[in-house]
Amino acid sequence: MTDLLALDSVPELSATEYETRVARLRERLAAAQLSVGIAYASPHLPGDIQYLTGYDPHLECGLLAVTQDEVVPMGGPEGEAMFADSGRLGTWRNLNSFEIPYQDYGDTKFWSLGEVLRDLLGEIPTLVGLISALDSIPASIYNELSDLGAQPVDVSEILRVLRYQKSPAELALFRRSSAIAGAAVRAMLDELRPGITELEVAAVGDSTMKALGAYSTGFDTMVCSGPRINTVIGRASERRIESGDMVLIGASPRFRGYASTVGRTVVAGSPTAEQAEFLNHAAVALSLSAEQLFVGNTANKIDLAARNYLATVGLDRFHMYGVGHGIGLSECLEEKTATAVSDYEIPTGISMMLDIGLFHHPTFHGSRHEDPYLVDQNGQVERLTDLPVAVFQR
Repeated sequence: MTDLLALDSVPELSATEYETRVARLRERLAAAQLSVGIAYASPHLPGDIQYLTGYDPHLECGLLAVTQDEVVPMGGPEGEAMFADSGRLGTWRNLNSFEIPYQDYGDTKFWSLGEVLRDLLGEIPTLVGLISALDSIPASIYNELSDLGAQPVDVSEILRVLRYQKSPAELALFRRSSAIAGAAVRAMLDELRPGITELEVAAVGDSTMKALGAYSTGFDTMVCSGPRINTVIGRASERRIESGDMVLIGASPRFRGYASTVGRTVVAGSPTAEQAEFLNHAAVALSLSAEQLFVGNTANKIDLAARNYLATVGLDRFHMYGVGHGIGLSECLEEKTATAVSDYEIPTGISMMLDIGLFHHPTFHGSRHEDPYLVDQNGQVERLTDLPVAVFQR
């Protein structure tokens, strides 16, 4: 992993890459007979605006309008300063929908959404394409468009598909993020011992990720011990880890916007033979799934390889979700999963997490073993961590 952690080995996303993304979006908007597409982003789900402009909202939310001629990110004036620092494409406008009530902004110019659309198109369009998922766009924006006489049309699939397949530069960023995730989990495993709190272990992971270049995370660092494993996606807490506890650990750094994850479950102190057997079954299931990740294979085989094995050892009823999911500018809410009913074929140029999650076991509570993988443009599959799966004792 040393080479992967060298910053000079990681390419920057070029201005041309952003321009190419917008050009592809424009082609699809034109094919749908839409003159404008609207994207929305929050600090939790920044991906749609970040994908098209490079801007990653922090604290505040943002809106984006894309026409055949313009790319216009919008938000509050605080966001304007951030966009000037990190944005790669587009011309910012302050939108009055994002004004903080009773705040004095001096002479700052604000636009209404209607004014922006008229300025870009010369009129209010009959149809406006919503290129972000409907459940991520506030009702206020949807209602404002409707009040203007513009009918919102859900075309979010366009951006989901565009974001799914990654360029070589994107995959390089994912490699780096994955290397950071592995380093963070390794550091937490080295710190883990009976008597320490979950948050103290998580602090080591957070520090490691920041030191290696991850400016934010796809999820809050997970350290869940004993019965807290059954929170499934719980944050680290003040709980003090006890000898013999099973401990679930997960780190998800975002490096230059791209998230990855490594997850492990270990025993604090000496594992019993039963604990080791339980964890080993999860490790075997993960390896069997990984064998099915190759170009042209049907995605459900990734899931079924694990699910069928777990059934032979009586653990299938504790397997809570599908084995595979896409990853990129968000940790898990990306296009394409690999579940028991996924019928698509694995393509080239993708990043994917493989995750064996067992929960609500009456004796062991549960476990998660998760690794990052990519399939490059030549169809080569890479596992992006050298951290052993069968790490059962700390």
